[in-house]
Amino acid sequence: MLNEFSKYIFAGIVNTAFTLISILLLTYIGCNIYIANGFGYALGIIASFIINSCLTFESEISFRKGTKFLIVCLMSYCINITVIKCILKYLDPGGVYMAQVLGCMFYTITGFVLNKYWTFK
Repeated sequence: MLNEFSKYIFAGIVNTAFTLISILLLTYIGCNIYIANGFGYALGIIASFIINSCLTFESEISFRKGTKFLIVCLMSYCINITVIKCILKYLDPGGVYMAQVLGCMFYTITGFVLNKYWTFK
């Protein structure tokens, strides 16, 4: 499982770079910043699904798995936002950076566990 988690983290780093480059390139060629951001994230999710299918979980790509992957992304994001809100409300109202870091950690762990045991099982 540690090897898979390491691959998942690596896939996340590659995907983050791909998403950011896509957003910046679209912005550079004149796309509206919000459209560039939306398309960049969409491309990033597609890239993440492909990378995690092939590298992390060594699983065949299918529409069903893609749908599950999108659901996991949404669930992970909701947990991320919940963690951030709870930290800012109950623990440290000024700790925005700590809240973001912990939110990202929960997002990553949630995404890995749900993808491993549900999307790509």
